[in-house]
Amino acid sequence: MDKFKNTLIYKVIFFITLFVLVFCFSIKSNVLDYDLWARLIQGYGVINNGSVFYKDMVSYTPTHTWYDPEWLSSALFYLTAKKFGIAGLTILKALLIYLILFFISITINYKKDKSETSFNILFYVILMILMQNSSLTEHTVRCQLITFSLFAIWIFLLDKIRYGNDKLLFALPFIMLFWLNTHGGCIAGVGILFIYTIAEAINKKPFKKYLFALIFVCAVFIINPWGIDYIKFMFESSYLDRCWIAEWQSPLHIADKLYVISAAFCVFCYFFNIFIKKIKFKDIDKVKSLIIAVLIYLSFKHIKHAGLYIVGISYFMYDDFFFTYHYFMEKLRQYLQIDIVTANKLSILKYIFTHIVILGYCAITIFLNPLKESYKLRTINSLPIRAVEFMKINNIKGNIFAPFSQSGYIAYKCYPDLKIYMDGRQEQVYNTDIFDKEMFFLAKLNKDKQRFLNEFPHDIILLNQDLKVSKIIEKMPDWKLVYEDNVNKLYIKKDMLKFKYKTVKRTPSEIMDDILESSFK
Repeated sequence: MDKFKNTLIYKVIFFITLFVLVFCFSIKSNVLDYDLWARLIQGYGVINNGSVFYKDMVSYTPTHTWYDPEWLSSALFYLTAKKFGIAGLTILKALLIYLILFFISITINYKKDKSETSFNILFYVILMILMQNSSLTEHTVRCQLITFSLFAIWIFLLDKIRYGNDKLLFALPFIMLFWLNTHGGCIAGVGILFIYTIAEAINKKPFKKYLFALIFVCAVFIINPWGIDYIKFMFESSYLDRCWIAEWQSPLHIADKLYVISAAFCVFCYFFNIFIKKIKFKDIDKVKSLIIAVLIYLSFKHIKHAGLYIVGISYFMYDDFFFTYHYFMEKLRQYLQIDIVTANKLSILKYIFTHIVILGYCAITIFLNPLKESYKLRTINSLPIRAVEFMKINNIKGNIFAPFSQSGYIAYKCYPDLKIYMDGRQEQVYNTDIFDKEMFFLAKLNKDKQRFLNEFPHDIILLNQDLKVSKIIEKMPDWKLVYEDNVNKLYIKKDMLKFKYKTVKRTPSEIMDDILESSFK
């Protein structure tokens, strides 16, 4: 088995199985992201107008300059959606996730102190489960996947540099130039480079090369559509309180047991290795230790950092995981009095059985979730697709207040007939008080609902069925319920009412067949 693990066919089987596994997870949970629509609008501007949209045009509330760290991602998503539809976006997600796992595997494999192999498929099954649990595979595609892909590549390069390939330092500023224009998570690249600089200084190893790289990496931040104002925006937005957003919550707040268990297992393996191997403090790798500590801290601070945590621990903790695993498996072998030859045969059987089970499961999942249909099941109840269809066929126009998570879709499908209160761009476009007022209104935390309704020129209100604030709206004489389904309720001002409204005849599945068609021009 050991000889087979070093053969080309073993690696080919691993990478094929890995891609099938990634593709399976990519289509199994494939909800259209709430923020996708703003990405497509910005992408439309970049591709068709040759420039970013500097100003918001879809909202009726006060806005500032649209600082969009994801404008280049938007162009990529727009081109993919235009050429290949939602199937293309799903494949793009699978490729980005595969890129993450591919670079994790080859980075581990190139380590000087590597374990016998990094191509253990069960390890990556666990990573995919962690990704799914952290909602990294839940949506069709998100800009943060580009950050996690680049973060994996970044670690790969830093590892090669650490072991003597200093020429790769010149690649870092160019990668950062692309990164900072695709997603705000580029700050992670700066952060880990800073950690390398400090930790290698503590290790009493050459660190000035990282310091110079850090200076050049920071310098390229000025190269963006907004110049120095963008840097100011990035700095200010990193300190914003996003307590209303689920992905900016701590896993502890939502009792994410799997996440807590994974972090506890990391800590156990780290100290177990130090204890068993009797590693002295001076011999502890400060880079590894500091990065693990920072990533675990960030992961418990915000779920949003889950991708960075998964990528980081996968590489830096790999040897610790497998030392611990092999230590206890060897103890078990000795306890059961199984000889080495028999253990190797069992290892081969485990290898064959594992791949059969994984490929079988993936085949069934892919068969039951066709690529072109996989997004429909859960999207039906996550977006106001029928309510928007109702407004379009009845030519309803005006300013519509809706939960920010659903407003991006409304803007994409109905601009300029409908303008929204706000969508998921938050600090990129809106002042923080705009978001706070919406959340206080929806959560019934402010008693004077009429004051909020009078403060802005709302003409239409769309609410989720489970929002209790709808009962308050129904008691107000100026608002009338004109449409309702199992997802949303739609209210219109009394002076805008029509005598008769057309009913929605198309099924949700039929509506979603052209969900990427937009009235935005």
